[in-house]
Amino acid sequence: MRVTSLTTTLSAEDILHDLKTMVVPKVEGLDFVSVELEDNFIEIIGSFKKIINIPFLARVRIKSVLNNIMTLQIEKVKVLKLGIPRFVLNQVSKSIAAKAEEMGLKYEDRALSISIEEVLMKVPHFHMVVDQFSMENGLLSLKIKGIEADIDALQAESNKDKEAEERLKEEEAAKKLKEFNKKLGLLEKTEDSYSGFREKIIDKVPFSKRNIADYVFILPDLYALAFRLMKDRRVSRRDKILIGVTFGYPLLPFDILSDKIPLLGKLDDLALIFFGANHIMKKIPTPILVKNWQGDMKTLKLLRDNIGTIASFTPAKKLEQFYGIVENSLEKKKPSYLSDEFYLISGNEVKPPDLDTIFEPVLKKKEEITFTKNVTE
Repeated sequence: MRVTSLTTTLSAEDILHDLKTMVVPKVEGLDFVSVELEDNFIEIIGSFKKIINIPFLARVRIKSVLNNIMTLQIEKVKVLKLGIPRFVLNQVSKSIAAKAEEMGLKYEDRALSISIEEVLMKVPHFHMVVDQFSMENGLLSLKIKGIEADIDALQAESNKDKEAEERLKEEEAAKKLKEFNKKLGLLEKTEDSYSGFREKIIDKVPFSKRNIADYVFILPDLYALAFRLMKDRRVSRRDKILIGVTFGYPLLPFDILSDKIPLLGKLDDLALIFFGANHIMKKIPTPILVKNWQGDMKTLKLLRDNIGTIASFTPAKKLEQFYGIVENSLEKKKPSYLSDEFYLISGNEVKPPDLDTIFEPVLKKKEEITFTKNVTE
């Protein structure tokens, strides 16, 4: 793409924005507070932090634009140097001069030269020439000619940046997942009478059949998980009721629900267990599941990844659809759980989530209680 010429205007706010976005990130400690335009003068107020904060005022005049080099005459530089040692000011001057040269700026005899060619090198596949300038009514006007841009190359560069950004996000996500799984592995597992019973049975199984034994124990492990979740204070009351019904009803020697009751009456015991297991795997935070699961972690992952698909081929699917509407409504009003990362800490230190659903208020209330207790004592 090529454009013969155009005229663009910059306000003081535009220049201040450009300084903050293009210069400040490259010069550590530098900040700009305000910019004023008047009679070919640009007045800049800012500060530079090097050991201490040094406020400054710079007043420059646009002298000329020739061969794509803009020359600014420095008319006034004022530094609030009260109490600032000379060696600090010298160090600051050297630091700014070095950074300026990196960005295509040169300073000599109180004149600042800006090479537009060098500045544009930071923007590949783009070229332009600044031909004329004028300042009127607080606006700086620049006449630009010979604008050329390789759109395809710019698009390719943009796509490359997006790919790099996506790759970085994927790497960060993988790193975060790896760290999360590492912390999961450090969780102290729940131990009860079932733990010992299961271990004794597994010990009697030939080593070559251990993999099969893990699958045979899926149903007992699910019931053990359900029982432990009923006792875990981090599990919401609503989920405890659902777990009790779905895993407890099939154990009854008789049917409480009549076959004439719509939807519920036609559910068989196995479908009810599938519904309860699917709900547990989807709803309960991963660290709570891992802590209370007695079987192998690969079996837990296999169950969690596939229980929903299996349940969809049973009457549990209709119950899931019905309960899902109720569940979504309740969760919008009051979420049951925090993020998975929150439950990686010791369960004894977590208040019931259905009482306090936000991490920060939980901490604040603990601090208030501790403070009140200390004052009373």
